[in-house]
Amino acid sequence: MHLSDDIVRDLKVTARPGKGEILVKVFADAVAAYTAGDLDEALRLGDQAKHIALRSVPIREFLGVAYYAAGRWNEAQRELSTFRRLSGSTEQNPVLADCYRALGKPDKVVALIDEMDVTKVDPAVLYEGQIVAAGALRDMDRIDEAIARLQKLELDPPVADSHHMRAWYVLADLLESRGRFTQALELFDAVAAVDEEATDAGERAARLRSR
Repeated sequence: MHLSDDIVRDLKVTARPGKGEILVKVFADAVAAYTAGDLDEALRLGDQAKHIALRSVPIREFLGVAYYAAGRWNEAQRELSTFRRLSGSTEQNPVLADCYRALGKPDKVVALIDEMDVTKVDPAVLYEGQIVAAGALRDMDRIDEAIARLQKLELDPPVADSHHMRAWYVLADLLESRGRFTQALELFDAVAAVDEEATDAGERAARLRSR
Protein backbone atom coordinates (compact mmCIF):
# COMPACT_ATOMS: atom_id res chain seq x y z
CA MET A 1 0.00 0.00 0.00
CA HIS A 2 1.46 3.36 -1.08
CA LEU A 3 1.36 6.09 1.58
CA SER A 4 1.37 9.78 0.73
CA ASP A 5 4.55 11.78 1.23
CA ASP A 6 2.89 13.77 4.04
CA ILE A 7 2.01 10.62 5.96
CA VAL A 8 5.48 9.11 5.48
CA ARG A 9 7.02 12.36 6.72
CA ASP A 10 4.79 12.35 9.81
CA LEU A 11 5.62 8.73 10.57
CA LYS A 12 9.36 9.27 10.35
CA VAL A 13 9.23 12.40 12.51
CA THR A 14 7.11 10.84 15.27
CA ALA A 15 8.67 7.35 15.30
CA ARG A 16 10.96 6.24 18.09
CA PRO A 17 14.63 6.71 17.14
CA GLY A 18 15.72 4.26 14.48
CA LYS A 19 12.21 2.95 13.89
CA GLY A 20 11.06 5.21 11.05
CA GLU A 21 11.43 2.75 8.17
CA ILE A 22 9.82 -0.17 9.99
CA LEU A 23 6.97 2.10 11.08
CA VAL A 24 6.25 3.08 7.47
CA LYS A 25 6.11 -0.64 6.54
CA VAL A 26 3.87 -1.60 9.48
CA PHE A 27 1.47 1.27 8.89
CA ALA A 28 1.29 0.61 5.13
CA ASP A 29 0.42 -3.01 5.90
CA ALA A 30 -2.25 -1.86 8.37
CA VAL A 31 -3.86 0.36 5.74
CA ALA A 32 -3.70 -2.47 3.19
CA ALA A 33 -5.40 -4.84 5.63
CA TYR A 34 -8.15 -2.29 6.28
CA THR A 35 -8.67 -1.78 2.55
CA ALA A 36 -8.94 -5.55 2.12
CA GLY A 37 -11.60 -5.71 4.85
CA ASP A 38 -9.44 -7.53 7.41
CA LEU A 39 -10.25 -5.38 10.44
CA ASP A 40 -8.58 -7.67 12.97
CA GLU A 41 -5.26 -7.51 11.14
CA ALA A 42 -5.65 -3.77 10.49
CA LEU A 43 -6.18 -3.14 14.21
CA ARG A 44 -3.31 -5.42 15.23
CA LEU A 45 -0.88 -3.66 12.93
CA GLY A 46 -2.32 -0.23 13.69
CA ASP A 47 -1.84 -0.80 17.40
CA GLN A 48 1.71 -1.96 16.75
CA ALA A 49 2.33 1.24 14.77
CA LYS A 50 0.89 3.35 17.59
CA HIS A 51 3.38 1.92 20.07
CA ILE A 52 6.22 2.98 17.78
CA ALA A 53 4.82 6.52 17.35
CA LEU A 54 2.31 7.51 20.03
CA ARG A 55 1.92 11.05 18.74
CA SER A 56 1.41 10.25 15.06
CA VAL A 57 -1.75 11.95 13.84
CA PRO A 58 -2.37 9.60 10.86
CA ILE A 59 -2.02 6.52 13.06
CA ARG A 60 -4.44 7.74 15.71
CA GLU A 61 -6.95 8.75 13.04
CA PHE A 62 -6.59 5.40 11.29
CA LEU A 63 -7.10 3.46 14.51
CA GLY A 64 -10.16 5.52 15.40
CA VAL A 65 -11.78 4.87 12.04
CA ALA A 66 -10.85 1.17 12.12
CA TYR A 67 -12.22 0.67 15.65
CA TYR A 68 -15.38 2.48 14.57
CA ALA A 69 -15.75 0.16 11.59
CA ALA A 70 -15.39 -2.77 14.00
CA GLY A 71 -18.12 -1.38 16.27
CA ARG A 72 -15.69 -0.92 19.17
CA TRP A 73 -17.02 2.44 20.30
CA ASN A 74 -14.91 3.00 23.41
CA GLU A 75 -11.64 2.40 21.60
CA ALA A 76 -12.77 4.47 18.61
CA GLN A 77 -13.74 7.34 20.90
CA ARG A 78 -10.35 7.19 22.63
CA GLU A 79 -8.34 7.24 19.41
CA LEU A 80 -10.44 9.90 17.66
CA SER A 81 -10.35 12.14 20.74
CA THR A 82 -6.56 11.86 20.67
CA PHE A 83 -6.52 12.58 16.93
CA ARG A 84 -8.66 15.68 17.52
CA ARG A 85 -6.37 16.89 20.32
CA LEU A 86 -3.12 16.27 18.43
CA SER A 87 -4.24 17.64 15.06
CA GLY A 88 -6.68 20.39 16.02
CA SER A 89 -8.85 19.06 13.19
CA THR A 90 -12.63 18.61 13.42
CA GLU A 91 -12.74 16.42 10.30
CA GLN A 92 -13.55 13.29 12.28
CA ASN A 93 -15.99 14.94 14.69
CA PRO A 94 -19.02 13.25 13.07
CA VAL A 95 -17.49 9.82 13.64
CA LEU A 96 -16.43 10.73 17.17
CA ALA A 97 -19.90 12.11 17.85
CA ASP A 98 -21.49 8.91 16.54
CA CYS A 99 -19.32 6.94 18.98
CA TYR A 100 -20.70 8.99 21.86
CA ARG A 101 -24.21 8.42 20.56
CA ALA A 102 -23.59 4.66 20.42
CA LEU A 103 -22.25 4.81 23.98
CA GLY A 104 -25.50 6.42 25.15
CA LYS A 105 -24.06 9.93 25.56
CA PRO A 106 -26.11 12.01 23.10
CA ASP A 107 -25.52 15.19 25.12
CA LYS A 108 -21.90 15.24 23.90
CA VAL A 109 -22.84 14.89 20.25
CA VAL A 110 -24.33 18.27 19.39
CA ALA A 111 -21.42 20.18 20.94
CA LEU A 112 -18.92 18.20 18.85
CA ILE A 113 -20.85 18.85 15.64
CA ASP A 114 -21.28 22.55 16.37
CA GLU A 115 -17.51 22.77 16.93
CA MET A 116 -16.90 21.97 13.26
CA ASP A 117 -15.69 24.84 11.08
CA VAL A 118 -18.03 24.76 8.08
CA THR A 119 -15.44 26.60 5.97
CA LYS A 120 -12.82 23.90 6.49
CA VAL A 121 -14.64 20.59 6.22
CA ASP A 122 -15.88 18.79 3.14
CA PRO A 123 -19.64 19.20 2.49
CA ALA A 124 -20.15 15.45 2.90
CA VAL A 125 -18.55 15.62 6.35
CA LEU A 126 -20.71 18.60 7.27
CA TYR A 127 -23.89 16.78 6.23
CA GLU A 128 -22.86 13.63 8.07
CA GLY A 129 -22.27 15.70 11.19
CA GLN A 130 -25.71 17.26 11.04
CA ILE A 131 -27.29 13.85 10.48
CA VAL A 132 -25.53 12.49 13.57
CA ALA A 133 -26.59 15.55 15.58
CA ALA A 134 -30.19 15.09 14.45
CA GLY A 135 -30.06 11.47 15.57
CA ALA A 136 -28.76 12.49 18.98
CA LEU A 137 -31.49 15.11 19.34
CA ARG A 138 -34.05 12.44 18.49
CA ASP A 139 -32.52 10.20 21.17
CA MET A 140 -33.20 13.02 23.64
CA ASP A 141 -36.79 13.39 22.32
CA ARG A 142 -35.95 16.78 20.80
CA ILE A 143 -37.40 15.89 17.41
CA ASP A 144 -38.46 19.38 16.36
CA GLU A 145 -34.89 20.61 16.95
CA ALA A 146 -33.59 17.71 14.87
CA ILE A 147 -35.92 18.62 12.01
CA ALA A 148 -34.99 22.30 12.17
CA ARG A 149 -31.28 21.43 12.10
CA LEU A 150 -31.57 19.34 8.94
CA GLN A 151 -33.83 21.88 7.24
CA LYS A 152 -30.98 24.41 7.45
CA LEU A 153 -28.92 22.29 5.04
CA GLU A 154 -28.99 22.76 1.27
CA LEU A 155 -31.66 20.19 0.43
CA ASP A 156 -32.23 21.07 -3.22
CA PRO A 157 -28.79 20.78 -4.84
CA PRO A 158 -28.29 20.88 -8.62
CA VAL A 159 -26.83 17.36 -8.38
CA ALA A 160 -27.68 15.03 -5.51
CA ASP A 161 -24.82 13.16 -3.87
CA SER A 162 -25.07 10.37 -1.32
CA HIS A 163 -24.89 12.80 1.61
CA HIS A 164 -27.91 14.69 0.27
CA MET A 165 -29.83 11.42 0.03
CA ARG A 166 -28.93 10.50 3.59
CA ALA A 167 -30.13 13.89 4.83
CA TRP A 168 -33.38 13.57 2.87
CA TYR A 169 -34.04 10.11 4.26
CA VAL A 170 -33.34 11.02 7.89
CA LEU A 171 -35.39 14.19 7.61
CA ALA A 172 -38.27 12.28 6.00
CA ASP A 173 -38.18 9.77 8.85
CA LEU A 174 -38.30 12.58 11.42
CA LEU A 175 -41.14 14.35 9.61
CA GLU A 176 -43.15 11.14 9.42
CA SER A 177 -42.72 10.63 13.15
CA ARG A 178 -44.25 14.08 13.64
CA GLY A 179 -47.22 13.31 11.37
CA ARG A 180 -46.00 15.61 8.60
CA PHE A 181 -46.75 13.00 5.98
CA THR A 182 -46.86 15.15 2.83
CA GLN A 183 -43.37 16.55 3.43
CA ALA A 184 -42.05 13.12 4.37
CA LEU A 185 -43.51 11.61 1.19
CA GLU A 186 -41.80 14.20 -1.00
CA LEU A 187 -38.43 13.41 0.53
CA PHE A 188 -38.83 9.64 0.41
CA ASP A 189 -39.78 10.01 -3.27
CA ALA A 190 -36.67 12.14 -3.85
CA VAL A 191 -34.43 9.47 -2.34
CA ALA A 192 -36.06 6.69 -4.35
CA ALA A 193 -35.79 8.73 -7.56
CA VAL A 194 -32.02 9.07 -7.19
CA ASP A 195 -31.35 5.44 -6.22
CA GLU A 196 -34.29 3.10 -5.82
CA GLU A 197 -32.13 0.25 -4.51
CA ALA A 198 -30.12 2.18 -1.90
CA THR A 199 -32.81 2.34 0.81
CA ASP A 200 -36.39 1.37 1.54
CA ALA A 201 -37.50 4.91 0.67
CA GLY A 202 -39.71 3.68 -2.18
CA GLU A 203 -41.52 1.26 0.13
CA ARG A 204 -42.00 3.92 2.77
CA ALA A 205 -43.34 6.36 0.20
CA ALA A 206 -45.81 3.70 -0.98
CA ARG A 207 -47.00 3.10 2.58
CA LEU A 208 -47.57 6.82 3.06
CA ARG A 209 -49.59 6.99 -0.17
CA SER A 210 -51.82 4.16 1.04
CA ARG A 211 -52.68 5.85 4.31
